[in-house]
Amino acid sequence: MKLSYTAITRAYAILLIAFLMFPVLVVLPLSFSGDRFLTFPPSSLSLRWYAKYFNDPSWLDASLRSIRIGLAASLIATTAGTMLSVWLNRSRGWFRPLMQGVALAPAIIPNVLIALGVFIVLVYLSYTDSELALVAAHATLGLPFVILIVGSALADIDPTLERAARVLGAGPVRAFMSGTWPSILPAVVSAALFAFFTSFDELIVALFTMGGSPTLPVRMWAELRFEIDPTMSAVSIVLISVTTLGMGLAEILRRRQRARQ
Repeated sequence: MKLSYTAITRAYAILLIAFLMFPVLVVLPLSFSGDRFLTFPPSSLSLRWYAKYFNDPSWLDASLRSIRIGLAASLIATTAGTMLSVWLNRSRGWFRPLMQGVALAPAIIPNVLIALGVFIVLVYLSYTDSELALVAAHATLGLPFVILIVGSALADIDPTLERAARVLGAGPVRAFMSGTWPSILPAVVSAALFAFFTSFDELIVALFTMGGSPTLPVRMWAELRFEIDPTMSAVSIVLISVTTLGMGLAEILRRRQRARQ
């Protein structure tokens, strides 16, 4: 019975992965198509759509804007999330669960509600189409991932290391930097990568916020609405590749940190 259950579970996992990978397996050959229109399977192979993407100022501007916003949002989310994680790890007051719930709420509330709320506030302030506003919104969306990842690392750290540093005469900041920071650094880097790609791949909030200056996901959405250009397939593969590499690196760092603990 155990073997059959294991086989069923394994088969289900394989089918699920195949289902999730099927769109990628279709888009990948289309990105190398030499045809003028999207046809599957492609009748010829070419790199023309990758060349068009890297030579099109509108695509490059949207990509650089997404990278710029993602880096800023990741920096804010990582800094605030790490500080909040340390506070939550050491706090024992009644307000700790409340603060933790508020900080993790963006991961529970649907993005469309967050986007609508951000849009209403920006309209009221006459501050629409602002990169700074989108950075703040994306930092909020990335904050729960930082708290969960860094908080998990802090929970596995022996607090006596920092206490020993305090006993030897180190101040609170120096004791933290020498006793705790080296142990949570891989988790912080992993959290920063997760926060970056949360912003880089986000569509709904950016769709409500950035009208005249689209990010890469918004630019792709507009392309799908008005014209299905084969360049989309090349852009999709680039986006999937960058995201996969980044998430893979974050997972490697997380596992190394867990193994070290």
